[in-house]
Amino acid sequence: MKAREFLGIFKVEITVLIDIVAVSAFLSVPGSTLRLALLAPLLVSGSLASFSSALFNNIYDQDIDGRMKRTEYRTKLINWKTRNLYIAVATLMIALSMAISQIYLNTLTSLFIFGGFLSYFVLYTVILKRRTIWNIVIGGIAGSFPALAGWSSLTGSVSSTSLFLAFLVFLWTPSHFWSLASSRVEDYIQADVPMLPVVKGVKASTRWIFTNTVVLVAYTLIPFFVHMDLGRAYFPIAIASDVAFLYLTGRLLVSSDTPSLKRAFHFSNLYLLLILVSVWLVAVGW
Repeated sequence: MKAREFLGIFKVEITVLIDIVAVSAFLSVPGSTLRLALLAPLLVSGSLASFSSALFNNIYDQDIDGRMKRTEYRTKLINWKTRNLYIAVATLMIALSMAISQIYLNTLTSLFIFGGFLSYFVLYTVILKRRTIWNIVIGGIAGSFPALAGWSSLTGSVSSTSLFLAFLVFLWTPSHFWSLASSRVEDYIQADVPMLPVVKGVKASTRWIFTNTVVLVAYTLIPFFVHMDLGRAYFPIAIASDVAFLYLTGRLLVSSDTPSLKRAFHFSNLYLLLILVSVWLVAVGW
């Protein structure tokens, strides 16, 4: 067993992104640098909940993971022999997550973290994934909860800034995941999962990817017209990132080959990272 495969079943890359979202909302709270110690319980509880939902996701999808090249390695680790062990580990993780957030943060933050867990495992994995092409659109709400948790961990409340960041991640998710699904369409066909490119075809999906990106880019411009304390670095970084993302997803309308789809997918990660990190700079007066 490779370390990369073991980390893969916990979907560490998703957890890192979730943590970055939470930190962005945390640092956007005025005076957050005076209470940086609260980042520790926020990140620990959020990461544990993310790891737990990833494990439950893999356990539930055990029957289809072996049919997809991207996920077949998971069946070496999570199978009928080890299933109960991983259920116990996942249950312990979400229990610890709730305990830590309740003890060191507050009830609202605990609810947001648990909401992220439920929306990914129950809403997306169990209810939507195998039933509708809108699975990742509706299920994308899971990525919104970390922004709400990051802000509420300091304030015990919700704000226009945290809601803006939460909906930003929600709008980003379809462009991101549809690019991946389109580049791996054969996997989803084999697994009989009705992702958009499976049902509508890759070419049609590229139109949806570009359209969603246009909506996303338009949304990122809202702080230009409605005051939000996102810092001065947000504006140039958002504009540069928007232009690059529009270009890459726009090119898919002309060439929807696998390399182009993978470029759009990988850049989507960088795109969100750049915008979120730009928000971090508000904490140091940028």
